Amino acid sequence: MDSQAVLALYEQVLARTREMLDAARKSDWDGLVQRERERAILVERLKEHDPDPARDATTLERKREILLEIFQADEQIQTLTQDWMHELREVLGSVGTLQRLS
Repeated sequence: MDSQAVLALYEQVLARTREMLDAARKSDWDGLVQRERERAILVERLKEHDPDPARDATTLERKREILLEIFQADEQIQTLTQDWMHELREVLGSVGTLQRLS
């Protein structure tokens, strides 16, 4: 796979990550999970086709930019999912309390 095809694959991973972030912002947890699965497949393809990073500076810089944006989006997704998990724990705790009272 040539460097342009590899970069295109990186761009696809970034696009999926952006979709994941959008789903998390909308509290679309099923959509988030689906996009994460799709991204995992793309990452596996990257592992297969980009074992030796490109040597030219332009390609390396673009990969760096893409990865930085992916990491930043992942941090935001993590924050959003942690908030959701906290809310879910509160709801489940309330249900448990109601069951004990009954």
